[in-house]
Amino acid sequence: MGTRLPKSVVPAIAAAMVVALLASGTSAGIFGVALAAPKESSSPRIVNGDDSGPGDLPFLVALLDAYDFEDEGAYQAQFCGGALTTTTTVVTAAHCVFDEESGAVTSPDELLVALTRNLKSPNVRTVGVSAVTVHPDYDSETTTFDIAVLTLAEPVLDITPVLPMRPADSPSLVAVGAPAKVAGWGNLSVDDENFPDAFKIGRLVIFPNESCGSGSDFSVAGVTFDGYGGSSASAETMLCAAGVSSTRKIIDSCQGDSGGPLVAGDGRAMRLIGVVSWGEECASTWPGVYTRVSAMSDFLTATKALVTLAPTTAPAIDLTVLNTALRVNFTTTDDGSAISSFTAYATDPTTGVVFSCTGLPRVDLQSPFCTINGLANGTAYAVSGASANSLGISPMSTTVSGIPLGVPTPGGIRKVWSTDDKMIVVTVRRSRDNDAPISKVALRCSPIAGGPPRFAPVGQDGWAFLSGLRTTYYSCAIIATNALGSAVSAPKVVKVTR
Repeated sequence: MGTRLPKSVVPAIAAAMVVALLASGTSAGIFGVALAAPKESSSPRIVNGDDSGPGDLPFLVALLDAYDFEDEGAYQAQFCGGALTTTTTVVTAAHCVFDEESGAVTSPDELLVALTRNLKSPNVRTVGVSAVTVHPDYDSETTTFDIAVLTLAEPVLDITPVLPMRPADSPSLVAVGAPAKVAGWGNLSVDDENFPDAFKIGRLVIFPNESCGSGSDFSVAGVTFDGYGGSSASAETMLCAAGVSSTRKIIDSCQGDSGGPLVAGDGRAMRLIGVVSWGEECASTWPGVYTRVSAMSDFLTATKALVTLAPTTAPAIDLTVLNTALRVNFTTTDDGSAISSFTAYATDPTTGVVFSCTGLPRVDLQSPFCTINGLANGTAYAVSGASANSLGISPMSTTVSGIPLGVPTPGGIRKVWSTDDKMIVVTVRRSRDNDAPISKVALRCSPIAGGPPRFAPVGQDGWAFLSGLRTTYYSCAIIATNALGSAVSAPKVVKVTR
């Protein structure tokens, strides 16, 4: 059995074996021995796969060594793959973040998660890691329970996560012969090291359980694959899969792909069914072996990497009146459903026409909101809203009434600073009069932890200064006033330091 070795580990093993063989007086077959080394660790590349395109499998992430990334960039720092399963979690292989010799789990500050298709793209987007959790039953000798969860230091709100397969999901996803895809930046070559810039996608089929623990052979497109016996694999916690191209080349994950996703289904029905774990030689007549995700549901639920509920509680909403618009502010109850979006609806009671907007969870301690535009001033609209995740939509909120008015359009905060003497300094985008001249523009900052707001005038030059503040977080906004009323800009959070 060979664990898919991370890309960065392969050269080190080869070098060590060269030294050992030279010391013993042996010079032939060095590279063949290195490639056959037991337990290739996870992080293979897809052999005989297809090129990926923009927008393909956006939840696929690359695991980077944080120190190598700083010195050499993402391409050299990548060593494993993973899958974004919620806005704050990545599922990968345990062997990617576990030192077999010391038994230590990789420290979060040594890791970065890259959100990119091409590792050589300029300004690769990265997110830090705040926690690394390895399955408590992971065994590096047998490679059982080869799964881990990375908790991200900040949420990723603009990428739709992939939902891990749950025991209740359709068994057809992992039925014999069912199609599946594996993706990663792993080795493209069986005989050499050839790692792509952009990830590859391998189209595979699922093998029967008997080939993944009972030793039964299985044929795909005229190619017969060997089955693993019970001493090597266990169908309870592992899946076997491989593919054959139209030119009868074997498609498989390889070094560098470890931890990456094996997925089945399409669209909203797509599920993460496996995690690249181990195999014998890449693209041989031995299939690749993947951690069976549906058998890991308890672990994934406990680490908040698996959402098991649609939202069950309706959000509460309140409205901010704007010119020809209503801003809908949401307040939610944490019911464990990992909400990914909010939608609001405004109904014209006379015509029945429905207007809507969609918002995302905020990352800055503020409540989420969205703005319904294109409304008629002076008309009373019935407004309601709901929250949603990949499993469903919450009940609708209680309906509230809102009337857009020709109040000013507040310009909003362009830039903001917190100075060493507990002062907030902002520059402001110009507000628009709309139906009446603006009489006043002010900066309002309220302590997020509670307490009275503080105000400062915005000058004609677009600057505002607010001093004498506490060392805490403030929610700041611009308020513009005319004869019809006041309008408030979207808030920004400012941390005041000493």
